[in-house]
Amino acid sequence: MTRKQQIPEHPQEVNVGHKKFTIVRKSLGKDGLYGCVEFNKNEIIIDSTLSLADYKSTLLHEITHVGLDLFGLGDDDEIPLMSNEFLTSVTSNMFILLASLNPELFAFIISDE
Repeated sequence: MTRKQQIPEHPQEVNVGHKKFTIVRKSLGKDGLYGCVEFNKNEIIIDSTLSLADYKSTLLHEITHVGLDLFGLGDDDEIPLMSNEFLTSVTSNMFILLASLNPELFAFIISDE
């Protein structure tokens, strides 16, 4: 029998300015996912069986989905053709905004812990 790995304490929500997304840990094995965003529920769901490194990586991946949606790049069919420079500018601005609104959460993600 395997024990669920302990994930260190960290903020349980992502502030995007006008609303907050709750971070939820639950098993996603039957769905074949490591994580997902439920935009209609304002939830970021991360699989509860992930290692700490995979948890942090998946959390950042799902936060990126939220951020890109915030900047109008949420759905594949809504994303216009764009240059690498434009996408890089949007992404860097997105991370500056989200990191400044969520400093403790981003400190957890990038920590060596």
